[in-house]
Amino acid sequence: MSDPTASAAPRRRSWLRPALGLSLALNVLLLGLICGALLGHRPGGGPDDPGAMMALGPYGRALDEADRAAIREALRTEAPRFRQERREVRQSFRDLLAALRAEPFDAAQVSSLLDRQERRVQSHVDLVRQLMLDRVSTMSQAERAAFADRLEAVLRRGPPRHDHRDRDRGGPPSDP
Repeated sequence: MSDPTASAAPRRRSWLRPALGLSLALNVLLLGLICGALLGHRPGGGPDDPGAMMALGPYGRALDEADRAAIREALRTEAPRFRQERREVRQSFRDLLAALRAEPFDAAQVSSLLDRQERRVQSHVDLVRQLMLDRVSTMSQAERAAFADRLEAVLRRGPPRHDHRDRDRGGPPSDP
């Protein structure tokens, strides 16, 4: 009679790699969105780039220009930390790539690397959240009400559509 656990192990492994791949993809997506918005490495990128407000999502679109400028300035003070973290992110991805290619595959090591990436992403999310909360806390009741009205309008409209081909030419988006 065969051992029932022998056939269970391959079945268990069959879902493990796709689950890890999905987890990796989600972590990379989150890290890319936040780091790309906050740490843009292209000329003109980084905290001075209006794209940094993308990390705030609809809140950033609802803030007025003075509030966005104040948050950008607060992010600018974090630039040295961001540069160090950018180096750590690059090393983390090199480590992750090596772990994914290693034989035998060590799921615990990959999990640990993904956990570290997730903590780094969460650290950025927490910073941006705190900066936004600090800014809202300085608003008068009337300013908060106006912000709430703008936020409601942004939420009603939904996320902005971007057509980079037309935006780069300065024209309105066109149909594909």
